[in-house]
Amino acid sequence: MSHQTGISASRELLDLFSKSKGGSVRLIQVLITDELLVPGIQAPPQGSWEDDYDIMVLPLLSRQPCYLLYRLDSRNNQGLQWILIAWTPESCTIRQKMLYAATRATLKTEFGGGHVLEELSASEKEDASLRGYKQHLASAAAPAPLSVAELELQRMKIDEINTEVTMDTKRPTLQGVAFPIEDQALEAMRSLKNGKIQYIQLRLDIDRELVMLVCARQIEVGNLPEQVPTDSPSWNFFLYKHSHQGQTEESLVFIYSMPGSKCSIKERMLYSSCKGAFICDVEQQVGLQIARKVEVDSGTELTPEFLYSELHPAQHTPRPTFNKPPGPSRSHGGQRRLVRPAPDGGQTQV
Repeated sequence: MSHQTGISASRELLDLFSKSKGGSVRLIQVLITDELLVPGIQAPPQGSWEDDYDIMVLPLLSRQPCYLLYRLDSRNNQGLQWILIAWTPESCTIRQKMLYAATRATLKTEFGGGHVLEELSASEKEDASLRGYKQHLASAAAPAPLSVAELELQRMKIDEINTEVTMDTKRPTLQGVAFPIEDQALEAMRSLKNGKIQYIQLRLDIDRELVMLVCARQIEVGNLPEQVPTDSPSWNFFLYKHSHQGQTEESLVFIYSMPGSKCSIKERMLYSSCKGAFICDVEQQVGLQIARKVEVDSGTELTPEFLYSELHPAQHTPRPTFNKPPGPSRSHGGQRRLVRPAPDGGQTQV
């Protein structure tokens, strides 16, 4: 086997690796001494892996660089899973840092890469602690940050998905606009997500370019129509509790109300162009899961029957096709003949 740094594992370390696969070892410290990977301190398990972690790992994080192999309680198809921690404190020389970085692949190969679930590099104790390891996992699982252009493209895609195209659909003359959401509105939406309230009404403050909270309260579905204003546009969230196929469900409905000719052209354009960006921000910042988006001219449309039909559209059964009946059977077989009466009263074959 070739090694990038010419450093290989000692026989003592290889024997310890074989012994550790049975679960009797929780922690193995590995050092580089005389161009060999040699075992340092080892420790058996005392409790769960989370209970043992800081107790065993942190005392070994000294001014001397080392590797730490720490066993978890989980398994894969090859056996118990481990964490490989490469500890190189700031006090190390450049040569030591380069040596430990270049030899890590060799150590992983000698130990068995299939057993290593996560690798962690640390130069500060806080990064190698249990809290630091969990932050490392959360950071690895988080989506990559998007650039301004990528965010704009994402919002454009959401607008396309949420737009219902009909014969009367007209394209907006403004591009998508994003107004920030005030803190009170965000707090109300968090309460809605947690089920503390059922209804939120929001409006656009056009002068301040801000999404404002109008009201947040607990209401029944029968009182929903009277909550929606009749003389101004609004965005509304309603947590609709209902029964479907014998099961109780809670579905969040986003209601975009635009009461006809009572609104100015500027309001119509801004509410329409800001809607997609607003929904995107709400889903990302608050984590609301919107089951259905509806647009109404008046709150009177928001009956329980209307909401239920929007959430659970009726399934149309296809009409059965008509099968043509079979023709008359030919009892004697052969070709069919046509006859016509002869002038003398007999029959003539055609």
